[in-house]
Amino acid sequence: MSLSTANVCPAVLTSLSDNLINNPANVQLMGGTLAALTDPSNLRAGQIIRQANDNGTGHNREVRVVYKQRQLASDASDTKSCDAGPQMNYIEETLVVNNFKQVSFTMSEAQLRAYCSAYSELVTLTGSTSPGMIAERANGIGAAQSPLSVVREMFVDIQLSANALVQAINSDLLGQITSAAGNWYGGTANPSYTVEGADGSIYAAGLFQMKQNYMNTGFNGSPIIIGGAGALQRVWMNDSRYFGQGANGINFSTVRDNTGLAEFYFDPNAATELGSEDAAVVFAPGSIVYTPFLEYVGNFGNIGTMTRFTMPVPGLERVQVDARILPSECEETYSFFLSHYYDTYTPGTDMFPAGDANAGVNGVFTADFVSAAP
Repeated sequence: MSLSTANVCPAVLTSLSDNLINNPANVQLMGGTLAALTDPSNLRAGQIIRQANDNGTGHNREVRVVYKQRQLASDASDTKSCDAGPQMNYIEETLVVNNFKQVSFTMSEAQLRAYCSAYSELVTLTGSTSPGMIAERANGIGAAQSPLSVVREMFVDIQLSANALVQAINSDLLGQITSAAGNWYGGTANPSYTVEGADGSIYAAGLFQMKQNYMNTGFNGSPIIIGGAGALQRVWMNDSRYFGQGANGINFSTVRDNTGLAEFYFDPNAATELGSEDAAVVFAPGSIVYTPFLEYVGNFGNIGTMTRFTMPVPGLERVQVDARILPSECEETYSFFLSHYYDTYTPGTDMFPAGDANAGVNGVFTADFVSAAP
């Protein structure tokens, strides 16, 4: 439900956002799982499957994926012969994108007309059609401040709605990813790593034990971690130049960056979907492939009175969603819809045969990162 400002005097109407006062419109969007899945290292590793799913046409929702198992030491022969082993057949999977979420809000005709007029004025004043460049240039032009505030108001409505879409998708994806997780190296499932002392100090041994177990699987790239507001997030926030380990000449943020320990993404849905703020998903780049299905890729334009297009999520630009604007002649309003079909591809836990040190491993792991008891 929206509140009308029709009876508020324009002379005293102002925006908390424009004045940088803390409110929902200028609170950072927590990208969480979607931000992790669209991390550049993950996108690079999973680009072939992504392209097969979304090849630029927006009309491909089904992908067939194949892989083979590697042989074991026991398959090696200690005698020379002409007896060949069996054919190394493909294991085949089919991925179909079915998950869907949508959010919507209504704009009055006056709002939209003011928005279009203001945007045209900004294009003229700034000499640019790029939204980012318009905002940058308009901030320094006195005459642009009035139309800029109108455009910002429209952007805020989209931004506030996009948050609901992102959090709903993240909740789905986290549950889906957790159920698809495999074992760690050696067959361990969901180990617990102590990464923080009761006094808040960093337990580096727990962090490097995790990295050791990850590296022993042989998967490429630094692991990506999705977790909640638990011990591991506190470790990642730690800048020890001025206290703790810094007293001994050790700066954890430098150690973390130089060792390629991992990338950490906070997701506010972690406690609900993973069962604890200390629980986390750890995955190798390319082991969880985000597969969006966009309906309106390309020049879709209008159908009847509905305008259709794709757009990036404000604050999470690597994620594109479908958008629709539908006018209501009788109500003199416009309905704005943001929607998204999405899924993930995760390899099965049969990637490696029984007897392999990686049996049950698929590059997706769960773990608890905890604090030491006082």
